[in-house]
Amino acid sequence: MTAITKQIVMGILMGFSLITLSFTFQRKKNCSKVKQGSFYYYSKDSRDKVDIERSDSMQLETVKKTGQILKNKIVWNSDCVYTMYINALSNSKLNKMDSLLASIPISVDIFEVNDQYYVCRSKFTIMGKERETVDTIYIVHKP
Repeated sequence: MTAITKQIVMGILMGFSLITLSFTFQRKKNCSKVKQGSFYYYSKDSRDKVDIERSDSMQLETVKKTGQILKNKIVWNSDCVYTMYINALSNSKLNKMDSLLASIPISVDIFEVNDQYYVCRSKFTIMGKERETVDTIYIVHKP
């Protein structure tokens, strides 16, 4: 192998190494700023706006169009991962379907955070089928 060929091969290997490192390097996320506060998202099914009020272990979700309120339980597993139970903290008696939903843990992994929004991946299993969604949750800035 000639010296020029060795230089070309080394250049390619170094470039490949840098590209690989840039894809595997994770920026440090500051999830502490989304553990409490006001947020909103748009329902994937209806595109209705849903307001969120979160205080560490409880999350109230209000569907703006219908006024429906869900009182969700949150258990933080790490700085950016929590388990949510839909309507598990409801004060009213739950029907059969609501009771089923309240018992299903939803694993939420926050993988991007900035000043305007955060992006999370939610995973859960219902009736034997695994489901996964990715949502953008917008941060409400109060004056």
